[in-house]
Amino acid sequence: MTSITRSRQRSVRAVVFPFVGGDMGGSHVSTFTLARTLQEKHGLRCCVLCSAETLIARHAIESGLCVIPTGEDPTSRHHPMYDASRLFARLKIAKAFPMDSVVHFNDLRTMQSWGPVARLAGKPVVYHHRSLNRMNLPKRILIGLAHEVICISASCQGNISSVGTAKSTLVLNPVYIDPRSAQRADARRFAAEQGCPTDRLLVGFVGNFWFWKRPDLFLQTCSRLLQVRSDCHFVVFGRSGDWTEHDLIRMAQDLEIAERVTFAGFHLPGERNIAALDLLIAPSVREPFGRTLVEAAIVGTPYVATDDAGYREIWNTWRGGRLVPVTANADEFAQVALDTLRVPDSVALGRDERDRVAKDVSASTHALQIMKIYDRLCPLVRETVGDSQEARI
Repeated sequence: MTSITRSRQRSVRAVVFPFVGGDMGGSHVSTFTLARTLQEKHGLRCCVLCSAETLIARHAIESGLCVIPTGEDPTSRHHPMYDASRLFARLKIAKAFPMDSVVHFNDLRTMQSWGPVARLAGKPVVYHHRSLNRMNLPKRILIGLAHEVICISASCQGNISSVGTAKSTLVLNPVYIDPRSAQRADARRFAAEQGCPTDRLLVGFVGNFWFWKRPDLFLQTCSRLLQVRSDCHFVVFGRSGDWTEHDLIRMAQDLEIAERVTFAGFHLPGERNIAALDLLIAPSVREPFGRTLVEAAIVGTPYVATDDAGYREIWNTWRGGRLVPVTANADEFAQVALDTLRVPDSVALGRDERDRVAKDVSASTHALQIMKIYDRLCPLVRETVGDSQEARI
């Protein structure tokens, strides 16, 4: 009996993944990886609920997922008053979700907008906790709407200690590496197309420009590195967040390194960006999981990262790079980066170790764990389907 045949005997046959806004990040990539695997290996129908004509909608369609348009502007502010004004329109959309579906949320902003709607529509709710928030009462109430909570790391699970262990499960994010995108020669050609030189070591930052990602510390570290290694060039893959690209360009100019930094913008797949690098520098703090480190470990790019939260968990589990204290300044980051550039092969993982990481975070492993969680919701799905059938009668 195939996995698809078994899935047809289950009550959960569809999953709806809601998102607000229009830009993409790591949570979207992980969600689409899961959704594709659920469709291909388990026969579930997966839909993405989002604003039309957005990057999210486009990538959902490219991933073979159906899109349910919200009819809302992706730039709308999702504050409680706005959400209240949209309640009845959203409830009408939610009532049309597949009858035997689970609604799977991936961030609290979307949970605020659509969580109460999903519950009012009688749908089982799964919340995927991907952040390290300060858990105030409103956030605890939102998470309490979920029937099951998935945590992407031990740090995230500790962040929601108010949720009972019977209700929360630790499941690592899926990380799929396309072998074609991870070829170093092709990745270096791609980097050259973005303006990077071909005759220097490439040291890179991969992430959007949020304060906690600390792209400013990356640029300061680059300035220190150049004082010792004139053969380095630096590349920033990402897009605006708390800072804009223009803000970071101005920082690079102030540090007098602007001519040695390429701002390449946001590009998928992420592993291609990382495979182009000789060294990844990841100065984030309070990183819930840190898929860029996992991608680096799998493609064989050594990294230097902050010894904090999810990054520490990744290093403890698989290695593949070096950590610096969370209090480290640019000089300390630069020193560890220099040491790593001198002996990169002693830091990067070998082929067997890389294969082990890839297996541990494979989409199939992840999907099997998620299916177990969906299976626990089968009684709720059957109840919902039964109520709907009774209403039609």
